[in-house]
Amino acid sequence: MPTLRRAAVLGLLAVLGVVSASSAARAQAQPPPATSPPPTGDATGAPPAAAPAPPSAGAAPVTRLPSTLAPEPAPAPPLQLTERTAYAPPAPQPEPFYRQWWFWGAVGVVAATVAIILVWNLSGDSGPPATTFGNMHAF
Repeated sequence: MPTLRRAAVLGLLAVLGVVSASSAARAQAQPPPATSPPPTGDATGAPPAAAPAPPSAGAAPVTRLPSTLAPEPAPAPPLQLTERTAYAPPAPQPEPFYRQWWFWGAVGVVAATVAIILVWNLSGDSGPPATTFGNMHAF
């Protein structure tokens, strides 16, 4: 857990720019073997100045990579303008349902039924019901 905390603090400091990337990487690396001398450095944690290592005898010289690794694009074919055929007219759209005769016929039947029910119920006598019980008051 302390290692995880240390890594989080170093990461936060690296993001804020307080710690350089090389010191953060050095701090997170494995400890050196016991046979090597301890690293020397100042109190700020900066790595000691060291002379560049001489190239090994068997190593090949480093060659510079080209600026891009992608091959050159092939030339585009020449532009040819040709006359297009006329577009076919779109298929006719079906007529909407509210313009069909059967829709308005159904609306008429419903309206006539509602009118008949209203006239029937509103034209009746509002007297007591015609039952054998008469006009009884419940309360």
